[in-house]
Amino acid sequence: MRDTKKGYTMEIANKGGFRFGETAYIIGNEFGARCIAYANNEQEALDHAVDEGFLDGDIMTDEDHREYNDNGWYDSYTYAGNAGEPIWADNLWIKLASNRKRV
Repeated sequence: MRDTKKGYTMEIANKGGFRFGETAYIIGNEFGARCIAYANNEQEALDHAVDEGFLDGDIMTDEDHREYNDNGWYDSYTYAGNAGEPIWADNLWIKLASNRKRV
């Protein structure tokens, strides 16, 4: 997200842009909104965000993933992106852009 003179602009995760019928999702974490992704569902939007590097800081290390998987703490992470990378889910959020609050 970049601060501009007129307010904030947000990066779009989809290289190909919007396709007819897709929904806009705002994806963020504990640091705020990270990007907008156009997709048919939340998982697909999350995949776009991970593939384009907007959630690189949320990717789990192999050691953390192994520990959490071995202990059955499956609610702490999810898989996303074309590579199915494990990402922390604790502070991850996804909202429909049409449901955002106006300021």
